[in-house]
Amino acid sequence: MITNSLVAHLPEALTKRFHFHEFFHHLNSPKNRAPGQTLGAIFIQGLERELSEIDVLIFDEFHCTEPGDAMFMGKLVKYCEQHDIQLVTTSNYEPEKLLDDDSFHHLVKPIIGSIRSDFEVYELDHEFDYRLLSTSLQATPEGYRRGSLTLLPQSAPTICGDEWIKIGYDQIGPVELRDGTIWISFDQICRTRRNTADYLELASRFSCWHVTQIPSSETMPMDEERRLANLIDVFYDKDIEVHLYAEDDLSKLGHMLHATEKARLASRLAQLNRHHDVERTTASR
Repeated sequence: MITNSLVAHLPEALTKRFHFHEFFHHLNSPKNRAPGQTLGAIFIQGLERELSEIDVLIFDEFHCTEPGDAMFMGKLVKYCEQHDIQLVTTSNYEPEKLLDDDSFHHLVKPIIGSIRSDFEVYELDHEFDYRLLSTSLQATPEGYRRGSLTLLPQSAPTICGDEWIKIGYDQIGPVELRDGTIWISFDQICRTRRNTADYLELASRFSCWHVTQIPSSETMPMDEERRLANLIDVFYDKDIEVHLYAEDDLSKLGHMLHATEKARLASRLAQLNRHHDVERTTASR
């Protein structure tokens, strides 16, 4: 909400806003590569292309979870400093928690030092979740807030389609597609090797999602839990309508995630309408 207000008051021609993973995915897209070009050259040229003639760069979800992220993040921060670009970010982590892995944390320490010395860092910590307030004030919910969480028998709902969708070199299916809406199972979207970049790409193709057969959140393995959390983050950030069909109310989802991630996930799920024991004919049609 704060970031939306900031963007609304900045000169549009001089400001750009990106989701963190979406930005790096776009820079490193094969369509932007020349034969034999190194990844580092692609990245720098991408920065020059995307950030030319702007004064303010805004990132949503500024975080670092993999060693490769640290390299890109360092180059990005340095580029903004060298070109007098004001960098404004939101993050669910304090700087010292970036790449919070003992094996790789040293890679991000120079960036943390730069953030602490050159940036203003504000912690916005309040007991009330203002995102829930915006939901209650919305007379006719749209986008993500039109979505729902439905508790159904384990065997329902089923997917009736026979379509396949392509992502990278893979295909996912069979799924059901109709008028910009997709019905897809948890197994297909969260039990395969999908990452945030894949979810961003897929989210751009469909305006409404139905994710079926989500298992109990209490026993969900951490890798599947993280993928579902990332998927929900993408739906929320892109304001996409999503309907989840699960064995439980997902109250245990996030039990193996970082406390900050768990709180964010709980907030996103709380904004979905709740339904119980509704047949597929009324819940998803």
